[in-house]
Amino acid sequence: MGMQERRRFTRVPESLQIAYEVIPADEVKKYLTKDISQGGIRFLTHEFLPRGSRLRIKINFPKTLFSFEALVECMWIRQIPYSEEFEVGVEFVDLPSEVLDYLISYIWAFLRENPEKPEA
Repeated sequence: MGMQERRRFTRVPESLQIAYEVIPADEVKKYLTKDISQGGIRFLTHEFLPRGSRLRIKINFPKTLFSFEALVECMWIRQIPYSEEFEVGVEFVDLPSEVLDYLISYIWAFLRENPEKPEA
C-alpha cells in the first residue's frame, strides 16, 4: 500500500512577501514564504517561534496586487541545519471567506500554469 497523504490542502511553492508580528506585538518582521495553501503557510525566519504562538501576518500577491492580513497559529518549527534560520509552518485562524476564495482560485491558477510544481 502507498503512503497515506497527511495534508488536507494542496501546497504550491510560492515566494510571496510576508510580514508578521508575534502577539502581543513588539515589532514587525519581514520574510518570504516558501509555500502557501488554503490552510496555511510555510516560511523562514531568524526567530524561534514556540509551537502554538499566535501571529498576525500580512501577505502581498504582487502579480494581482492583492494583499490580506490574517491571524495564524504556529503548528511546527524546525531549525535549518548549519544555519541560524528556522522553517515555520503556520495555520490560518478564522480566514475571511473572500480571502479563502482568493487563495483557492490563486492556487488553482498556479497549478494550471505550473503542472509540475505542486508539493505533497
